[in-house]
Amino acid sequence: MKTSEKITTLTKALFEFQGKVSSVKKNAMNGQFKKNYADLSSILETIYPILQECGLFVTQHPHEDVLITTVYHAESGEFMQSEQILRMKDASNAHAYGSSLTYARRYALAGIFSLNQSDDDGNLASGIKVTTAKEAMHPKHPLWAKALDHIKGGGSVKDIEDKFILSEDYKVMLEAAK
Repeated sequence: MKTSEKITTLTKALFEFQGKVSSVKKNAMNGQFKKNYADLSSILETIYPILQECGLFVTQHPHEDVLITTVYHAESGEFMQSEQILRMKDASNAHAYGSSLTYARRYALAGIFSLNQSDDDGNLASGIKVTTAKEAMHPKHPLWAKALDHIKGGGSVKDIEDKFILSEDYKVMLEAAK
């Protein structure tokens, strides 16, 4: 792993991040193994708003047969970077390359941010409570129109905040819909 010379501010921001999210919801099914997992979109939708709250951002890009994932602290410029070899049977197959890249991105993010894929069924049976991070609500979210209808029908923004992460700008947009 590579890092900037100092990572004090980055470390504090990562600590704040981990206090706000620890798991992502499993939203996809592996047809071969009949197991649920959190796909890349679920992970990104969960972490992006919280990364921004903590002053962090992440980049991921391939370089030859390696995925490079870098986490930056926006204000200080501090960073940490990891590399993961992309494994595939046929490197000339574009579909195999894309699948390998997506898989590597998902696992790199889960590892760097210590994300668990919540397992509601097993934990409910054992009596363990699992806290899953809320999704971010925004105008492009598939339920945005329902959120607006809820507000127009007399519901409160607090109702929506109980289920979703809302930025201050989106709270104002929803309040304006009354």
